Amino acid sequence: MSLLVLLAVVLAACGDGGEGGGDEGDERTVIRFAFAPDPVWDYMNDTGMLVDWEEENNIRIVTSSTWDEFTFFAGGHGDVVSMGTQEIPVLEQETGISTVTFGKYNALRDSMMTTPDTGFETIADIPPGSTVCVASPVSATGFWGVAAQELHDLDFRVGGGDFELIVNDHFVNPQNMLNGDCVAAILIPEAAAPYLRTGEIEIMYDGQSPFQLYNSFSGFESEEAHIMSNLFTATEEFYDANPEAAQAFLVLWERGIEAWSDPAIQAEIIATYPQHFAVEEDEDIAYIQEFMAGENDWFVDTVYFTEEWVEAERAIWDFMVDLHPDNQNKLEEGFPQPRFEVVAAP
Repeated sequence: MSLLVLLAVVLAACGDGGEGGGDEGDERTVIRFAFAPDPVWDYMNDTGMLVDWEEENNIRIVTSSTWDEFTFFAGGHGDVVSMGTQEIPVLEQETGISTVTFGKYNALRDSMMTTPDTGFETIADIPPGSTVCVASPVSATGFWGVAAQELHDLDFRVGGGDFELIVNDHFVNPQNMLNGDCVAAILIPEAAAPYLRTGEIEIMYDGQSPFQLYNSFSGFESEEAHIMSNLFTATEEFYDANPEAAQAFLVLWERGIEAWSDPAIQAEIIATYPQHFAVEEDEDIAYIQEFMAGENDWFVDTVYFTEEWVEAERAIWDFMVDLHPDNQNKLEEGFPQPRFEVVAAP
């Protein structure tokens, strides 16, 4: 949906003054939440977990499902957004919005892929000047800009550098690569699932996603996943005014993570909501079920983080300071550090 349609949905949902349909005088807290389409959310909604939680906490969540959470949040249309770690300081610099990040959900899975005939194993194998397809100049492209610099001393960015980066949709880029429009691409695995199953496309870096690759150049040893594709980030104004609602929000998502961690439920979720994994055929659904059952699962073990985890996660920002001055993901030396709050599990 367009941003205007999404805004209309939010305004219509909020038209009751935030009472959420409750009895007069029994005002509910409303959380406007913008996030990418998510199968666990659909599962919680369809199984009644969401309704039960809303009744328990006297909170109503008004959702907006969009792949462009950054723009939606920057426009002031949300209280909480799912956002990647490397995007948060860029958002604050560009908009002046102060944020608080208080939970984690998905690890960054946008992998560097190619076709088997190229023989490319890393970015360093791609000839300079070659065309690479990406879904955005920021987000995952920011991570791979850091990876290219730290691992290979290469300049990887839209609008310059050692390669020609073409921006197009996640779900269009696999075909772009197969058509020869680009020799490699940064893709979420579900956008390429049918091609990964048949072997027409393969994941570089020995099949590693960013959250598996990060510790190889971060300098931190951690058994937990880094970097995040989806953190729960709120406006500072909302978080400081509603700390109990933020804590309850994490309880809801922890229930979803606990359900997902059950192999039988995970397989059921994938089979019930295959559209979230861009698959339709039974063999592709089975492929994703097997893919997610192993080390490639990008859902976190828990939404709660520790101070040690935050330190390791925020280290990506130090690398972003060293990016090329023309890189859209570069952070200035001494930039204001976005705020993280460690929320304890109840």
